[in-house]
Amino acid sequence: MRRSVVLTASIAILAMLALIPVSGDSAGIGIDVAPAKLDMSVAPGGKYNLSILVRNEQDIPVHIQASETDFSLTEGGDYRFQPPGSQPNSLMKYATVNPREFDVGPNTVQQVRVTFDLPAGLAITGEQAGIIFFTTRPDRKKGAVAFSARVASKIYNTIPNTSKLAGAIDKMSVAAGTGSNGPLYRVAFKNTGNTHVYLKGAIDVKKDGKTVDHLPISQLPIVERGGTRMLELTGRKLDPGSYDVTAVVDYGGTTLTGGQVTFEAR
Repeated sequence: MRRSVVLTASIAILAMLALIPVSGDSAGIGIDVAPAKLDMSVAPGGKYNLSILVRNEQDIPVHIQASETDFSLTEGGDYRFQPPGSQPNSLMKYATVNPREFDVGPNTVQQVRVTFDLPAGLAITGEQAGIIFFTTRPDRKKGAVAFSARVASKIYNTIPNTSKLAGAIDKMSVAAGTGSNGPLYRVAFKNTGNTHVYLKGAIDVKKDGKTVDHLPISQLPIVERGGTRMLELTGRKLDPGSYDVTAVVDYGGTTLTGGQVTFEAR
């Protein structure tokens, strides 16, 4: 490895936790929230008042409950949710939501007020994060499955003048392809900074110095603060021989990070 310096009978449907927020309407669940993602910058001892709009785009009324949660991500990018205060960089333990439970009429909007009150002397740098879920109460009918829809507002707070973007490729590996598939290239990126980052870049496969495959990292995967993200890309089928695989990842910092492995295709 080398681094480059240049280079439930109720079912909850999660409508937003990906890179690009998805509205409830476009997800087909009939409720929407704005903002779906917010970045703010409040210093310790400061207060921030946020209005979140929850829209019911259905022709029937809905009952909604709001709840705060911390979160983390697995290497594969799956979210794990924990109670407020579980994460070292929890933002939601400083949040007050009003109202927490409410009815929204057909094709109308409910305003929810959220106040973030950061204590003076808060010993944290970089980014805090959390999610506010808005979950509908299932309409239970005899003989029918009851569904519950859920949308989310994901909120980040960066302590002013303390952000640090840093990261590196932690490991790389290549797994042989099966059938008509080519090799599976795995690149693990470790976020060593104190804010979330989005990744872009590419994997290049070379034989005898000539590029035989180029795989762009095009979906802008997110890596949360302190997290590791395993990127997996399948290439084209290769002829037998020795190949050099180079990965270059741009995480938004002043330098890129890179790694290289050699493998034998059989």
